[in-house]
Amino acid sequence: MELIHGEIEALPARGIMRDTCERYGYAVTTLPSGERAHLAPYRDASGRTVAQKVRRKGKDFFVSGDTKHGRLFGQHLLRADGGRMVVVTEGEIDALSASQALGNKWPVLSVPFGAGNARRDLAPHVQELERYEAVVLAFDMDEAGRKAIDEVVTLFTPGKARVVNLPEGFKDANDLVKANRSKDLADAIWGASAYTPDVLNDLDDELLDEAAEEQGW
Repeated sequence: MELIHGEIEALPARGIMRDTCERYGYAVTTLPSGERAHLAPYRDASGRTVAQKVRRKGKDFFVSGDTKHGRLFGQHLLRADGGRMVVVTEGEIDALSASQALGNKWPVLSVPFGAGNARRDLAPHVQELERYEAVVLAFDMDEAGRKAIDEVVTLFTPGKARVVNLPEGFKDANDLVKANRSKDLADAIWGASAYTPDVLNDLDDELLDEAAEEQGW
């Protein structure tokens, strides 16, 4: 399927400004059916758009262009020499949201096909992401997002991956942007903590309990 032409504009319902969409080439279009849709471009190593994720109302989407492109949304923003931080989300809208919250000054990427395929989709790009001091995972605050983090961190050098914990009551990055709490989103990203598996957290709690009992607490 050929690429679809669209126009870049703000996304008021999502709280996303035009300059953020411009940075990513994220556009909107009207399909032959008359339905409005979003166009998330995926670019090759030279920066040329080779595929689009065409997002219709809700989470319904299809891919135009090269369906085996194997790229990440926003990957064209990565620097060859790396840098201090790269942020990875599980959706294009969340990538736009996180980038905007950070003043559109830091590379923020998204996996193409959600949390369930995050490890598979990130695996080919680990070497490129490893050039950054920290790979910050800003996945959804739900069971699928937490499971994906457990799977993704094993791709990276121990200590490289850091995990974003959003304020209570917010599922994803865009929820915060829509609530006019972009600063809280930025703070959560900068405050991302080193990954610790839940099983280790449980063991730590058990050890603390045992130590407390020994001390008569």
